[in-house]
Amino acid sequence: MIASEPGQRTERPTPCVLLAEEVWGSTLHAIRSLGRTGVPVFVITAGQGSTIYRWSRFCVAAQDITTSDPVAFMDRTRAWLDQETSPDAEVVVIPLSDRLVEYLHKTRGSTPERWKVSIPTPSVTETLLDKALSLQVAERAGLEVPPWMEVRSVDDIATTSDLVLPVVVRPTRWSSTGEDYFKVKLCHTEDQLQSVMTDAIGTGAELIVQSYINAPDEAVEFAISWRSNDRSTTASCTGRKRRQSGLEGGVMAWGETVDLPDVATGAVQFLDESGFTGLGGIEFIRSDGHLWFIEFNPRLEAIHFLATAAGVDTVLMEYNNRARGSVPPVIPVQSPAAGWVGSAWLNRLNHRPGDWRVALTDRRAFARAQRRIKAVMDPRDPLPAAMVLARLVSRGLRRVSNRRSS
Repeated sequence: MIASEPGQRTERPTPCVLLAEEVWGSTLHAIRSLGRTGVPVFVITAGQGSTIYRWSRFCVAAQDITTSDPVAFMDRTRAWLDQETSPDAEVVVIPLSDRLVEYLHKTRGSTPERWKVSIPTPSVTETLLDKALSLQVAERAGLEVPPWMEVRSVDDIATTSDLVLPVVVRPTRWSSTGEDYFKVKLCHTEDQLQSVMTDAIGTGAELIVQSYINAPDEAVEFAISWRSNDRSTTASCTGRKRRQSGLEGGVMAWGETVDLPDVATGAVQFLDESGFTGLGGIEFIRSDGHLWFIEFNPRLEAIHFLATAAGVDTVLMEYNNRARGSVPPVIPVQSPAAGWVGSAWLNRLNHRPGDWRVALTDRRAFARAQRRIKAVMDPRDPLPAAMVLARLVSRGLRRVSNRRSS
């Protein structure tokens, strides 16, 4: 509970509800950041992941909701929260994925007044959920953006002919992937690009086709950012990836915080131009004297726990701002820290077993870091990691069994 003056009643912390996916590390560290300060934390998972989260000592309750309809999802969320919390009490609601930001955005008109929702204004949210509009924001902000084209129909396919191969193809937003869901595809040849675009557009996809910046993993740099609801206060933690899950990109397998003034400046330029408030993350690639803007995520960055380890807990800042209207009196200065994402490394080794020597070398480098944090494991909250390990072992055994039976 939050301390109060002598003779006054103790103020109960406003509950926080995390709308999550099956992204274990991001959600677990958000639970821990809040729960350690006494905040009652509830988790709703879009899918099947609540079993993992409810094993955390800092999670009050967790629930799965499997519908993909935004209205039905939010209706069930509202009903469950009314059962688990006082129907008259305020709650802070923080979405942890683009999909869940869009669910909240689409159902704003029916959002209960007691919900303090961690998304920006309607126009800002709509802009930043669309990758094409987000790239335009970056260009207006003065950031360097690799050449790109928007492909929303068959007629637009020809416009990509001026782009130099290889190129990356991405949906304009999570809901515009068509029938074949994907995040990004790398195309090395014209035939491959034409096939990817034609197939995707044929199933209703809307795409961004952009020049691929060929650079090593450690060229990928980021800023984990937060801006107060009144836009008066900004915090960010910069760093770089040291290894990614795939050879041509992917999520961070391990990385570290590094003071990168030009990345921090670029993040502020983007926030200023977009009008964004809340939790977000921006990614750049440093190559041949350029700092290329790659993307901005208008929600809590999955590797936010790395910023927390560096002393910049953006989750707690956002909660306090939404719950109490407060901002930090002083923005913390980031410290050196390193983060390890075991699941990303498993994915890399699954596709490239020969990289086990690279993994050992990276693990030794990670072990030398002054401050270290792992995506899932926390010795003060060990049970979720045990459950994740059990699930991974079970999946592995099923795959082996299926291979033998086939």
